[in-house]
Amino acid sequence: MEAKHIHFFLHDEEYTVNVADITPTTTLLQYLREFEHLKGTKYMCLEGGCGSCIVAVTAKHPITQRKITFAVNSCLVSIYSCEGWQIHTVDGIGNKQIGYHPVQKVLADFNGTQCGFCSPGMVMNMYALYKSNSDLTMKQVENSFGGNMCRCTGYRPILTAFKSLCKDADREVLGTYPDIEDLDKCDRRSCQKKCRSTKCTMKPISSKILRSSGLDIKWFKVYSINEIFDVLQENRDASYQLVAGNTARGVYPGSYMRSDVCIDITSVKNLLNDAVLSVGFTIGANKTLNDTIEVFRRTSKTEGFSYFTKLADHIELVAHVPVRNIGTVAGNLSIKHEHNEFPSDIFLILETVAAKLTIVNNKNKEEQLSLLNYLTYDMNRKIIKSVTLPKFDKSYKYQSYKIMPRAQNAHAIVNAGFLLKLDSNNVVQSARIVYGGINPSFVHAGKTEKYLIGKSVFENTTLQGALKALDEDILPDDVLPQPSPEFRKKLAISLFYKFILSIAPDSKLSPENKSGGLQLQRPLSKGVQDYQTNESLYPLTQPIPKLEALGQVSGEVEYISDMSSFDEIHAAFVTAKAPANSVITKVDPSKALEQNGVLAFFEAKDIPGLNTFIPSNANFPVTYFPRDMRVVPEELFCSGTVKYYFQPVGIIVAATQELADEAVDLVNITYSSGQHKPFLTIRQILTANATDRIIEEASISATHQGQDIKHILRGKYDTTWQYHYHMETQICYVVPKEDSLDIYPGTQWMDIIQTAVAGILNISENKINVQVKRVGGSYGAKITRNALISCAAALAAYKLQRPVKMRMSFSANMNVIGKRFPSATNYEVGLNDKCEIQYLNSSIYFDYGAGGNDVAVMQAMGTFYSSYKYDTWNVSGNNTRTDNHSGVWARAPGNNNMLAMIESIMEHIAAELNKPPLEIRLANIENKDLLRFIDELRQWSDYDNRLKTIEEFNKSNRWMKKGLSLIPMTYPFEYIQTLSSTVAICAGDGSVMVSHGGIEIGQGINTKVAQVCAFTLGIPLNLISVKASNNFTSANNFTTGTSLTSESVCYATLRACNVLLSRMKPIKEKMNNPTWEELVKECQNEYVDLTATHMFSPNDPPKKYNVYGVCATEVEVDILTGTYQVNRVDLLEDTGDSMNPYIDIGQVEGAFIMGLGFWKTETIIYDDEGQLLTNRTWNYKIPGALDIPVNFRVKFPRNNPNPNGVLHSKATAEPALCLSVSIPIAVRHAVTSARASANPTAPSWYPICGPSDVENTFINSLNDFKQYKL
Repeated sequence: MEAKHIHFFLHDEEYTVNVADITPTTTLLQYLREFEHLKGTKYMCLEGGCGSCIVAVTAKHPITQRKITFAVNSCLVSIYSCEGWQIHTVDGIGNKQIGYHPVQKVLADFNGTQCGFCSPGMVMNMYALYKSNSDLTMKQVENSFGGNMCRCTGYRPILTAFKSLCKDADREVLGTYPDIEDLDKCDRRSCQKKCRSTKCTMKPISSKILRSSGLDIKWFKVYSINEIFDVLQENRDASYQLVAGNTARGVYPGSYMRSDVCIDITSVKNLLNDAVLSVGFTIGANKTLNDTIEVFRRTSKTEGFSYFTKLADHIELVAHVPVRNIGTVAGNLSIKHEHNEFPSDIFLILETVAAKLTIVNNKNKEEQLSLLNYLTYDMNRKIIKSVTLPKFDKSYKYQSYKIMPRAQNAHAIVNAGFLLKLDSNNVVQSARIVYGGINPSFVHAGKTEKYLIGKSVFENTTLQGALKALDEDILPDDVLPQPSPEFRKKLAISLFYKFILSIAPDSKLSPENKSGGLQLQRPLSKGVQDYQTNESLYPLTQPIPKLEALGQVSGEVEYISDMSSFDEIHAAFVTAKAPANSVITKVDPSKALEQNGVLAFFEAKDIPGLNTFIPSNANFPVTYFPRDMRVVPEELFCSGTVKYYFQPVGIIVAATQELADEAVDLVNITYSSGQHKPFLTIRQILTANATDRIIEEASISATHQGQDIKHILRGKYDTTWQYHYHMETQICYVVPKEDSLDIYPGTQWMDIIQTAVAGILNISENKINVQVKRVGGSYGAKITRNALISCAAALAAYKLQRPVKMRMSFSANMNVIGKRFPSATNYEVGLNDKCEIQYLNSSIYFDYGAGGNDVAVMQAMGTFYSSYKYDTWNVSGNNTRTDNHSGVWARAPGNNNMLAMIESIMEHIAAELNKPPLEIRLANIENKDLLRFIDELRQWSDYDNRLKTIEEFNKSNRWMKKGLSLIPMTYPFEYIQTLSSTVAICAGDGSVMVSHGGIEIGQGINTKVAQVCAFTLGIPLNLISVKASNNFTSANNFTTGTSLTSESVCYATLRACNVLLSRMKPIKEKMNNPTWEELVKECQNEYVDLTATHMFSPNDPPKKYNVYGVCATEVEVDILTGTYQVNRVDLLEDTGDSMNPYIDIGQVEGAFIMGLGFWKTETIIYDDEGQLLTNRTWNYKIPGALDIPVNFRVKFPRNNPNPNGVLHSKATAEPALCLSVSIPIAVRHAVTSARASANPTAPSWYPICGPSDVENTFINSLNDFKQYKL
């Protein structure tokens, strides 16, 4: 029977969807947003890697028929797969109309939102956990957010909030935020409160085959193996895809719904059965991964299957909870079958234990295959029915490993499985050694397996023989962006050594090597937030959540991607896929324009005005550019010579964003080769002595040189790019009006949008109306860069006279938009025996790429020298111009690099002189404020005692090492910008409206403005409403950035309020103690102007000041794998009198974790033509929930007002990121101990050269298998 409809429930309402209106390629995310206009569920990566699209599903389990609730990535699920589901979205579980769900409320109350773009996905992931398990533990919660990315908060408040809902919620773990008793916590077992219904009113799904056709794809839902083959027989000449979770799309996006026939097999019970057999255990191949985990844990209690616990542990490292909820065993194996290079963990563990696959063909004939034979077996018109695993007695020793760039939700760099059968004398009877991540054809270490047979494994001679055989066995390929072959080979060998250490009897192990057999164990995370408030000033200094928090956790707040109109169209960049200096000879969009729904193509020649998104009249502050520098007119579209790989050449305009994104690849561009090979790194420029690409931007000169020079050392330092990873990608929505353009850009700087759009369209600026309510994260990426997107969208809207929305895909965003500046320094330093610097000569370089408008060297230079006596220093600060996309402001732009440079120099000195690093620092610091904060941090963190304990630990352990660093910081701030605030009092009821020139990007600017306004006017906070920012009330304002915007706008608000109070004062003096409302009304009657504006500028009283900080970071490193965890961070930041400690704590934590990513996990890889290779969530990894410090302690010093700031406060959003350099330095302290054991003659210091990721840490630990012994 051919079905005409798909049936499911959305919240509590039954939906019947006509299949003529949708196709199998329509995802659940698209359906929710574009058909039902439920905007709470968000777009971002569209490959299941970010979590912003997560929704919850209630359905009947196909075997148990038990109703279950689980989370899914709606971007991966076809709407056709939703037959019979009940779907829950953030919009439906709670809102201001029906009340908020406890999960929503607790996240808001614990200040778990900032930009808010990730919050709906966080809520729905927790909602599914909350509904599915009434005995949820804090550990379960903490382990369940590997698929939810957040760049703003640093995860700690999110995890704290959700852990408060658990049965074992603990005050020590939850910190100092709201008491659990104060939360609207729901006890589902005894609750009398009426909640939104979640009862399953779903009708039984018909047992007949569902046939739906859309486009050229047929969709069948089947219920038996026979029905699968009936469909295949009926469509014998068609290509087909068996669909379960469809999660392969997140790994190989091109595999999504590309076949003629799709067969939904999720309800085929014969593919889901499991049973204990006499020969082993069989499990249905279409079991979801999470069901498989549950079955393995349950079965592990049965004799012969205790090793199932380890299988389950390994599967928990595959992807993340929403993917494992619907991704299946057979699905994962199918990816491996089609893509042998895929490092499948399921394949690895099953092949290691010699599992067998049962394959069924269309004649219902069954055949058993090994996993290895399966890889080359013709699976056309065949299915995997089940997997059979053997029983193992205690003579079998099994272990598997997965080494990842971060703790969760990452594919393996190398994975390994080991199975040995030993006799009573520990002689090897059989051996299976399996690896992934080596090369597409490598599975077993055959020579090593043969070598081990008949040998006593716990002998050093045997061990070395096996390691030598592995060295011969393992031949990694060299394919970017994979880590180097050298690293992967050494890592694979060390994993075998780790396995042997893990199973060896204690009597065979030396005590110092024993810890090498262990894996890092992460305790439940916790934190401390230590701050001071002043109740007499409330609501100022009051720790309250953001005003928008409830709207963010319920999906009620509107982002630009949520705005729409019935006739809107969409745009996407066509980019140059050629190295810099190539010359475009022809652009042919004809094939793209032939596509139904593609409306237009625009390129440089179609621009009415200037071909630049940074016009020369852009309103940069007069002190912004250093000497000899000026505005660089960066091209909107390439005019001929390619400036960088992926430079925009034009835009395609189409009916939908998906169509536009696909059509850009149909535009054919031909090139001729450039005359010069591109420069891609700072070091290439320096090696070539290309001085025309180097500009000195700032410098300091020594007033004298010390004469007591006893030690001289030289060194270098290098860092690379960092992607901002804002959850809302670059976006703009432009609506043509009768005489103007209404522009809604995702920008931090409204004024540049106005000037740039006017320039490219050749119209006056007063025709441009810019409005921004909020932006879904930015971190500097949307200061100048959003003008590129806004100009392109405006061009299309102007030309076609239709609303145009342009939302960049995640990969396009990474390809086109610039990132944090790479940096380099060369230095020479002379010292005396007291460790005092006698001279320092340093040349610093930042890469501005093809840009130069995001200036950083001059502004950030003070962070390099301000903590220390620098009168003997000569420092040259330069920018370089490589042939890459622009270097772009990123949180703490330049300051992060500058602090890391000087602190790495201090560490190098300490290592060379064999002195404690803190001794070197203290010998060169004179600033009494900084010294006071260092002393406070040392005491608060118990630094000195912990350092001694760690030294003893390292002496006793060869393969597990700890490190503890202490880093001071002086972060100079200077006001250079203008920012306005307008305050208007409503005469009818006394409520107050504020509109200011700052942009709410998650930093809580609106909340602080409201607090200052309420405090100054002396009225309740609930009378204040902060409106969207716009270029009329805040004309000619500078950007939101440098952490000073909140202060500046708060000051402008305070001044505007004072103007109003001065106007109202004469009226009030005539009245007898009036209420606020009475006073306002009388002022209106007396014709008092109840609106006032003030523009903050550097001429206002707040003056420049320093923010001081000190951070102690402790790490634990597994030397044999290069992995490490941050055990504890004690961070003290000088914040003055915080206007809102909740917000400021959140800013500090979030900044530090962004820095943690920069130093630990975020490795950017380009090829030798400049093409970015790490441009997906699959291969670019920001920190996840289990990468943050286990114990994250933040303190704001007490009784510490800032005499130069606004209301005695200081900026907080960026300085803490700089302190994250304490992580790679702590890693070096740990690795130093390993290096000394590996090679006593090797330098104890190794320079910072990009992230201290797994590879960097492993290689610099000087691992050599010849050192490996029992």
